[in-house]
Amino acid sequence: MTDFENINVNDIEENNKTNKQIGWKIFACLSCLLAIASLAGVWYVNNQRLFLMIDNSKLKVEVQTLQEEVANLKNLDNDSTQNNTEAKSDSAEGKQSENKQTDKNYTIYEVKPGDSLTGISIAYYGTEIHASKIAELNGITPESILQLGQKLKIPKKP
Repeated sequence: MTDFENINVNDIEENNKTNKQIGWKIFACLSCLLAIASLAGVWYVNNQRLFLMIDNSKLKVEVQTLQEEVANLKNLDNDSTQNNTEAKSDSAEGKQSENKQTDKNYTIYEVKPGDSLTGISIAYYGTEIHASKIAELNGITPESILQLGQKLKIPKKP
């Protein structure tokens, strides 16, 4: 009890007030930290949702592109079957031609050694800028390696 003998009641109350103020300050700081952490979490979740929406949009475009590519490949397969039938009938009749016209919009070209889409574009249009259009019409990429004897559709008007 010797500890309390020299301490005044006012000092004890003052000490209690100071402790309470420190407690409230700690509580306020922790509350602020919790609020900041919550906001950061909400921001992160919203950004993740935005990134997922962007990825979803990209995938939709990719699906559409792939569906178009499948349709082009089916058309090429149908055209190839049709061209094989035409080629058989032409050879049976003794009619051989380098370029066969099968539609008003394009000409069929048979790939020869050393051909490239750029070279074919230059040969038909005098410029290489239409190589990508030829590739697109045939369901291939402009960088595709052409096969000897491969049949390509060449648009009459690029």
